[in-house]
Amino acid sequence: MKKLFILTILSTSLLFQNCGTKEKQEKTDSLNDSIITETVIIKTDTIGKIGIEILEGDVPKDIVKTTTITKITTKEPRKVVTQKTTETKVNEETKVEIETKVVVTEQPKKVIEDETPVKVVVQVPKITTNISDWKVPSKYVTMKNPIDSKTDAAIGKSLYTKHCKSCHGAKGLGDGPKAAEMKGDLGDFSSAVFQKQTDGELFYKTSFGRDDMPEYTKKIPNDEDRWLIVNYLRTLAK
Repeated sequence: MKKLFILTILSTSLLFQNCGTKEKQEKTDSLNDSIITETVIIKTDTIGKIGIEILEGDVPKDIVKTTTITKITTKEPRKVVTQKTTETKVNEETKVEIETKVVVTEQPKKVIEDETPVKVVVQVPKITTNISDWKVPSKYVTMKNPIDSKTDAAIGKSLYTKHCKSCHGAKGLGDGPKAAEMKGDLGDFSSAVFQKQTDGELFYKTSFGRDDMPEYTKKIPNDEDRWLIVNYLRTLAK
């Protein structure tokens, strides 16, 4: 009985000396895979020999219980793994319980704003030029057309279609597909005012142009071809 009492006192004393909470942090950096592991031991309980009410045949038990929490930061920046390990050792028998928790945070969404540039259309007013404003040298005003109006009429139409139709239109109304790009007034070849001009005046204007109408002495170097165009312009009269 005396031995039992002494054993009880020793066990109780050992219990108070070893029970408690310990905190420890261990960090391991791996340069190869850039994974950081942080281990925190949050509690360690050591229970000494239980012998308060030992009956005959009972064996005193040493119980050691350790709980650790390991936080693992993986290569994925949004993924965090927390592992809780509880190890209970009773004499020579060890029981390990592992609880793993994976937390994946949502990556912030990128807000893409539609920055479609606003196209500003500036309308440039057309320059209205009257036929009377286009001064033709006197030698061209009185110049006679050397090509008969019935000679090579098909060639005159073909030349007009190739060089003039895109701006002045098929009927000379100034409504060709490129007319909107021109700054000046393209006029109306079918009008009486236009047809009132002499062949020499039309030849001069067709040859040398002005404003956004180009000069055709290089594109149509043969004077006869330009006279054929003048003859075709006459067929556009109303």
